[in-house]
Amino acid sequence: MKAAIYYQAGPPDVFHYGDVAAPTTGDNDLLIRVEAISIEGGDLANRRDIAPKPNEVPGYAAAGEIIQVGKAVQGFSIGQKVATFDWKGSHAELRAVPAAHCFLVPDGLDIKVASTLLVGPGTAAWAIKLARLQPGQTVLILGAAGGVGLAAVQLAARLGARVIGTGTSQASLAKLRDYGLDDGIVVGSTPASEQIRDLLDGNKVDAIIDSVGGATLVDALDVLKEGGIAVLIGVFGSRSTPIDAGRLLMRRQTIIGCLLGNQIGEAEPRRVVTEVFDMARQGQLSAPIDACFHLSDAASAHRRAEERGRIGRVIMTV
Repeated sequence: MKAAIYYQAGPPDVFHYGDVAAPTTGDNDLLIRVEAISIEGGDLANRRDIAPKPNEVPGYAAAGEIIQVGKAVQGFSIGQKVATFDWKGSHAELRAVPAAHCFLVPDGLDIKVASTLLVGPGTAAWAIKLARLQPGQTVLILGAAGGVGLAAVQLAARLGARVIGTGTSQASLAKLRDYGLDDGIVVGSTPASEQIRDLLDGNKVDAIIDSVGGATLVDALDVLKEGGIAVLIGVFGSRSTPIDAGRLLMRRQTIIGCLLGNQIGEAEPRRVVTEVFDMARQGQLSAPIDACFHLSDAASAHRRAEERGRIGRVIMTV
């Protein structure tokens, strides 16, 4: 089968398009003929920093048609369209993936859109669930223009929360107003926490959804209410950030790590993610696509996905 692979970590130009062995299917797996691939933040980080095993196919998220069903699998059949997640294997014509990591694509939902829903919107929905966000509360979304952030803005607004988002560009934040953003905070010389205190007249936020991490999270905790919850999705800012445990104790604050990929087979996360697919089908959740490339041009696709100022996912078709 054809796949986009690389042999060493580095910039997008490390990609090669060529033939690799087709994946083998276990009793609990589905074999998918891939139609659309969503390029996720983890795909970019892995390509830049982690050398793969020989002939290992990279990539988290892809959607396509089931062409083989493992002996122990129930609830799926050949010919159905599914969106899939795993820690590798999306950048190829065929993908073998655990059935527990697959979700049926509802009739009427575009397969390209479906490929983008698991990682970004799915994570956003699960994070909002973990944050226990309620109507009328205020949520701060760090990295609001990213794949998770864009969905979190929509879902929080739909819930009836006041939505504050941070980003590096006023232009990008302005676009998010169409998706439900109430207030945009441009990060830069003035700490976000200081700008938020001014915006809220000294009041604080009820919850934080953070896809950045590092010093950005530490700063945001300063404007989290007593008893508030911060949900950490990304650690692009730093994997080893000191956090004042005494302050967490005195303010009764909670920080929860949210890695949907490790829970995607569990009943409650699956229910939440399935609702995301239904919302997208009904037009209640938008998952815009920024650009589309063929799998053979994975380098250009990854290059575009690394550009700032975009709204929406970059995808590849097969």
